[in-house]
Parts: sequence; structure tokens; C-alpha cells
Amino acid sequence: MTVPRSGCDPGDGGKGRGFTLLEVMISITLISLLVVVIAGAMRLAHRSVERGERKVEYLERSKVSFLVVDAQIQSAIPLVRADDEAGRLFFEGSGDSVRFASNYSLTGGYRGYVTVAYRVKPNGEGRSALYVEENTIGLENAREMKLFEGMEEIRFEYYRKENDADDTAGEWVEEWTDELLFPRKIRVNLTGGGRKVQLTIPVRSRRAAS
Repeated sequence: MTVPRSGCDPGDGGKGRGFTLLEVMISITLISLLVVVIAGAMRLAHRSVERGERKVEYLERSKVSFLVVDAQIQSAIPLVRADDEAGRLFFEGSGDSVRFASNYSLTGGYRGYVTVAYRVKPNGEGRSALYVEENTIGLENAREMKLFEGMEEIRFEYYRKENDADDTAGEWVEEWTDELLFPRKIRVNLTGGGRKVQLTIPVRSRRAAS
């Protein structure tokens, strides 16, 4: 009786069973393709998560920025310039900047008075950002904060009307030139990401403060 050698099949003439070179190459190729597919899927998932996080962060920043702009403009004060007998108001407005006094602070909320300056500045690649700088009246503690960024256009407009008894309709102007009159509303026009947003904010105060 013949005992077959270990690893041999009695019916294969004593030849050992194994993988051919072609079979090994096919296996390696399949494993490599599988690894590439899995790695690609992981990269895609990672990028999707990053895009989602960036979008959430952008939306949260925009929400906070809208709230800040709305609160400060609504709380604008028609402050009379110091020692000005003509009664000219502390307010300057153009298409890319606006400066006024407000009783709402970025850091302190409704505590005291601050001077506020919004300015549109380029931030590269034809895009613009909106910055706000405020300073507590009577103190030298200027602080700046970037609000909206990466915008194609940021533009201010001002609603002018003499008084409530006037039957004539008011008008929107791109530059404020009347030093004795305070705007009724301020509009912020934002264009970016294929969208246009128009934020119209009423100014609550009417009476000039000294």
C-alpha cells in the first residue's frame, strides 16, 4: 500500500496542488481594486463631512452677523456732535461704509453707548468682507470683528424722509448727505454664492440726543 505524501492528492499523480502565477496576479489585482474603492469612498465621505461642517459654520456665522447688524442699527442713536451749535448729527453713510452711535455693544449688549463703524474691505479674488469696529464712548477700547466674508458685493442704502406728517413718500439713497436728519431705515445688500440677500432694518430712535 502506498501512502500519499503530505500535501499531495493520490489522484493527481503525486503532484502538489497550489496557485498558479495567473491566479495570484488576479487575486492581487482584485484586492488592489478593492482597496482603491474603499479608500476613495473614505475620502469622499471625509470631504462630505468637511463640506457639511464648513456650511454649518458659515450659516451659524451668518446668523450671528445678521443679529449683530440688526441689533446695532435698530439701536442707532441720533447723537448730536459735541459742541456743535448747528445740531449736526453724528452719522456718516456711503455705499461701502456707515458710521453712527448705538446703545448696543458687540461685547456688552445694551450697556452704555458705543460708536460703530461698518466698512467693506476686499479680501482677495474679487471678494469682499464686512468688518465692524466699535469703541465705547469716552474710552479708547476699539475692537474689530469680521462679519460677512467671501461676498461678491456688499452695499448700504439709506431711507430718507423728512417727517411722518409729510405726505410725500421717502426715498432710498446710496449716500447720506443730510447732517441734520437721521435715516429711517438702513438696508444692507449682500450678494454671494449665487444668492442675493437684502436686509432692511428700521431705526427706532427719532429724537436727537445730546
